[in-house]
Amino acid sequence: MLMLADTSSVSVIEPYMPVFFVSFVVTLCLTPLMRFLAIRYGVIDEPDGYRKIHVRPVAYLGGVSTFLGWLAGILVSSAIRPAVHDPSIVTAAQVPPGVIFGAGTVMLFGLFDDVYGLAPRLKLLGQFLAAGLLYFLSVNRQGFIGPRVDLANMIVAPLIRHHWIMNFPALMPNTYMSIASIFSAVATVVVIMGACNALNLLDGMDGLCSGVTSIMAIGYLLLSVYLAAHGLSSASIASLNPARITISMALLGSVLGFLPFNFNPASIFMGDTGSMFLGFVCGAMILLFGNDGIFRWFLAAVIIFGLPMLDTLLAIVRRKLAGRPIFSPDAGHFHHFLLRRGLSVKKAALLSYLIAIAFVGFAFIIVLIPTTMALALYMVLFAWLVIVAFKIGMVSWSPKSGKAMETSPPLQAGTVISAPPLASISGTNTPSVESKSTDPAGPPHPQIV
Repeated sequence: MLMLADTSSVSVIEPYMPVFFVSFVVTLCLTPLMRFLAIRYGVIDEPDGYRKIHVRPVAYLGGVSTFLGWLAGILVSSAIRPAVHDPSIVTAAQVPPGVIFGAGTVMLFGLFDDVYGLAPRLKLLGQFLAAGLLYFLSVNRQGFIGPRVDLANMIVAPLIRHHWIMNFPALMPNTYMSIASIFSAVATVVVIMGACNALNLLDGMDGLCSGVTSIMAIGYLLLSVYLAAHGLSSASIASLNPARITISMALLGSVLGFLPFNFNPASIFMGDTGSMFLGFVCGAMILLFGNDGIFRWFLAAVIIFGLPMLDTLLAIVRRKLAGRPIFSPDAGHFHHFLLRRGLSVKKAALLSYLIAIAFVGFAFIIVLIPTTMALALYMVLFAWLVIVAFKIGMVSWSPKSGKAMETSPPLQAGTVISAPPLASISGTNTPSVESKSTDPAGPPHPQIV
């Protein structure tokens, strides 16, 4: 992060500041309006005394204001003429249309879910469609709109360079392009759907998802500026540097504009509208770093997303070991674990922020070392974190039953008090947990949480 002291880095990021300001101000102004509309038309999260353990109704539609703020920043960027890594080259920030249309698609599906309720398969369909739009309406390494093979090249090129495999692109160009296109399409779907559901799972406590996403946006912004300022992007893909900076700057402004209303005590929730949208943008950023064809940049972008990714992986392991469907809700997420250990909602959120910052720091360590060492460090770090999760009791194994066990009692409705009344934006000092905090004692909820 010391790179911002470099005048070249400052000169790269400075032209994009209007994107941040517009996104921040638009979200900050629209969030109270969205809360008013949510209350007026009944788009609120009612407690039910069963799964939704908050005691007062809380408005939804926070995700709409976050999306509109982000979109406003993206639109403003079209009037910016930022310098790329070479000050003599000045281009507009051309955000791939697949990013914009894909984000709008997942936002609309999330909005329908928040207002009317959608079956999980329909939400997955929305995520799949958004991934398809991103794949077919994005720019590939050669600057053409259409199927992208960059993700496949990123893996194959190092193997060819180290003589571990034959040079298939040269020997069988047509066959390789077909296989590479299919691989890249599948990878795009997996990354986008994984990121959307990971942030959906993380959105279970006041200020958690929005705060962690703001830190990840800072990580993506710094990585984008680093590549642009030091001229590390290849000449054929350097035009994506302004787009990556713009997307991450707009994301940062929008989530920071929403966070004051969502931090404990929350007066509005982002709902699936916001969590799926934020997940899509983070997934798109991960894929955009893969456009360079350099595995180290892609790996760093994945690690920046480390906290929601790890929480999702542990949720899948925990539910599979317990013999439950992976989409069934439980109260075993990282934030639930912190609350059971006696932390307040504010302290649990702040500790999660620190962990997200640590992931960003580790991502930049990986950027500065060779790819093979980076991959080894990543594997060691992730393995250690999974083992630590078992050791501290987030997931435990019962030799007799062969099932995962809860080592702590589940959160009870009486232990968590909800958000303040809807009439006040600032609210009281009453702590709250968002409605996606779940009580595991009972049948699985039909939605993806």
